[in-house]
Amino acid sequence: MSVKYFESQQEGEEVVLLIRRHVLALVSVIAIAVLIYLIGLIAVFVLPFIAPVMVKGFALNIYVILISLLFLFNTIFLFNNWVLHYLHVAILTTEHFVEINQMGLFARKVSEMTLEKIQDVSASQKGLLHTMFDIGEVVIETAGEAPNFVIEFAPDPNKISQQIMDTERIYCEMHGIRTAGVGGNANNNTFIQQANAMNPQSQPEMPEPNIEYPGEQWK
Repeated sequence: MSVKYFESQQEGEEVVLLIRRHVLALVSVIAIAVLIYLIGLIAVFVLPFIAPVMVKGFALNIYVILISLLFLFNTIFLFNNWVLHYLHVAILTTEHFVEINQMGLFARKVSEMTLEKIQDVSASQKGLLHTMFDIGEVVIETAGEAPNFVIEFAPDPNKISQQIMDTERIYCEMHGIRTAGVGGNANNNTFIQQANAMNPQSQPEMPEPNIEYPGEQWK
């Protein structure tokens, strides 16, 4: 494993998908930045002809400082939003699903779960723009009280949701886990309880599932 994307990533754990939001997620930010740049260009090339007094004497110094600050802060605004966009990433591995939410240049939140906790995966597209560019929303429903994962502006959402379901199924088969998730089976504990209820005499013979080191009887 050459690159370790999150702290709990294990040796030999392969990355299946690295999901970043589509650039259209930045469309409003780009529109605002372009508008401010246009205002700055108008101030540089048009304002001196409309109000010549603004570019003479001491007013020229103030004028240059204000225009410079306008371009500087707008560039910082655009760069900051691009960094947050680029570093906000969802990672599907052979063992985990992880979402890294870059909340600021020096702050991030990492949420992760093992794949057997996935209950359901759905993809949706709303609007003409999303359909044209094949982007949408992928929702990963989790077991228990764990919060759901929502990937907005996901490129090719149907393909992503299918890949997550396939990876979850392979993971559960490899570890001998019977999950109530997208594989359509029952969770290990639920499966054992149902089996014991149907045949109480078999309770002592029911092996405990070992997720980390599965026995042959769970494959």
